[in-house]
Amino acid sequence: MKSAKLSSIIALGLFTLVQSTASQAHYIWLEQADGQTKLYFGEYEGNLREKTGGRLDTIAAPEAMVGVANGKATKLNLQRKENYLAIEGADNKPVVNQTVVAHELTMKVKDLRKNNIGIVKPMYYARIGADALTTALPTGLDIQTTGDHKVRVSLDGKPLAKGKLHIYAPNQWAQELDLNEAGEVNFVTPWSGLYVLEVVHLQPNKGEYQGEPYEAVRHVGSLSITQK
Repeated sequence: MKSAKLSSIIALGLFTLVQSTASQAHYIWLEQADGQTKLYFGEYEGNLREKTGGRLDTIAAPEAMVGVANGKATKLNLQRKENYLAIEGADNKPVVNQTVVAHELTMKVKDLRKNNIGIVKPMYYARIGADALTTALPTGLDIQTTGDHKVRVSLDGKPLAKGKLHIYAPNQWAQELDLNEAGEVNFVTPWSGLYVLEVVHLQPNKGEYQGEPYEAVRHVGSLSITQK
């Protein structure tokens, strides 16, 4: 009994208040509730969900798919709601209890020099569901579950070594963990509810998008996991 209590205290001690997390910024994430899958844009840890008619509209051309784990990806429809995008199948029926991946690759170049980041091309990715892939997605940033409370992060199919993984708990607490050389890390989920795992990676590749030059590509990915 004492050992169990000590383990719980240690686990809780690994978490820090969200307000002290340096990487706070918008990202997309997925939730499956009320019989459907929803794509949000904002900050889960701050209970911030952007709305249609506002910043949610910057997620202008997102795509969502199922069947990625078995190599037979099927594109899904997205319907814009008040503060999320509802993900539906080809028959306009809600998609739920399935592994869904989504991305937004069309956001305009951003000048983030005031944040000491530079001029970047943002790229957003999200996943929900526990289907483990034998290989990572070939393009973009991907966070995969590889076992009980273990994930692997990859970029363009290769491990993202020495990156940072942020875990946002359902009670608005957060944790930051270091990825190893294989892009992997173990984590804890002390409370029941939805956890959003997030990785931000700045790739120093210069380029141009829609006539606007950028200094780097800013990849932001999330994985949503429910602890029962």
